[in-house]
Amino acid sequence: MDTAGLDLKEPQQIDWDNYNPGSKYVRPPDVKGADGKAIVFTGQLPTTIALEQDNDGYRRYMFDPIKLVKNGNGVDGLIIRFTRASVKPFEKNGKVQNASPVGNVLRSAGVSAKPQRTAEYDAAVNAVKGRVVAFTLDWEARNSETGETVRGYDNFPQDPDRLGTKKAILKAGDIYTTKEGETKIVQSEVLFANARVRYFVDPSRSRS
Repeated sequence: MDTAGLDLKEPQQIDWDNYNPGSKYVRPPDVKGADGKAIVFTGQLPTTIALEQDNDGYRRYMFDPIKLVKNGNGVDGLIIRFTRASVKPFEKNGKVQNASPVGNVLRSAGVSAKPQRTAEYDAAVNAVKGRVVAFTLDWEARNSETGETVRGYDNFPQDPDRLGTKKAILKAGDIYTTKEGETKIVQSEVLFANARVRYFVDPSRSRS
């Protein structure tokens, strides 16, 4: 075919050295052991920590990414994304608790400082950059376009190919439960579970 007279567009450039690498999805680790107890992982905090403001006007910190290290069970190198922690205290049954999400991070990192004001928290958080901390994990799968979300490792369906574990890649028709115990059916074509930090562990407190 003679195309000499056609006004052809030049093709977009392709990186031939990394041609069609395929999916880079990595199944998150199971977050509970055979005894049903939460597994404690260790990870390295980022060297850059973003300063934010939460919906209530308090300082919030973005620890992104956190890299799993020193676990020795095949999960090292996994990246945990978008971990946020605010100075706003926890609430339980309507009562303000003497603890906060970022306070848990500081305790896990072994910080001896006792910040009270925002600037003091900023300084304390700045001091933990790159430190290795301990935490438990949970699973979350979310469709960013529709908002459909499955939260909580226990709420994912059992994996028929991995007895005793949960299914990490959900497809339309799979059944899951909500945190309220309601049974629902996956509507999205596919949902990928990702690991999220559930709770930072204070090494000075004993765990039974």
